[in-house]
Amino acid sequence: MTDNLHVNAIKVFVFGTLRKGGYLDYYMDGGLFSGMYYTKGQLMMSELGAAYIDFNEDQAATIGELYYMNYPGLLRIDHLESRSGEFPKGYDLDIIPIWKMREDKRFTFSESEKSIAFFYRRRNDPVKILNGDWNSRTKPVQEIGDFMKKDNSRPVEAEDLIQHMIKYLENK
Repeated sequence: MTDNLHVNAIKVFVFGTLRKGGYLDYYMDGGLFSGMYYTKGQLMMSELGAAYIDFNEDQAATIGELYYMNYPGLLRIDHLESRSGEFPKGYDLDIIPIWKMREDKRFTFSESEKSIAFFYRRRNDPVKILNGDWNSRTKPVQEIGDFMKKDNSRPVEAEDLIQHMIKYLENK
């Protein structure tokens, strides 16, 4: 029997204070660093000094790091990003396309080199609850935990989790 909750299978892209050398980088302890990556969008700083990505700027790139985290590690990050007093409850878990940083440091947004990871998106627009039921709204972090607990006969693969969450988040 596999304890999938403790398998580092959750791909998390970080681009602000959680990066190595950032003042909150210790939240990534226990995660497996997988290298430098980037995504489409302009890195911005909020009025309160927190980092976020402006996705309207699709010719710009935001540099970050990719980690493989386990579920308790994700819960720790989620508490920081969405519930703690450090930030004004301003980030929600979502998915994002990412590309591995090239040695020449050029940004190419090639479809063939793209992969998907989780990241924390700034809350700046109201989110519609399409089904009209508050209790049935999407809860991505809880859904990840449920998915990882569902089948303990084999380790969860990072890409299986990503594909499941893409489908889940389509129903926002």
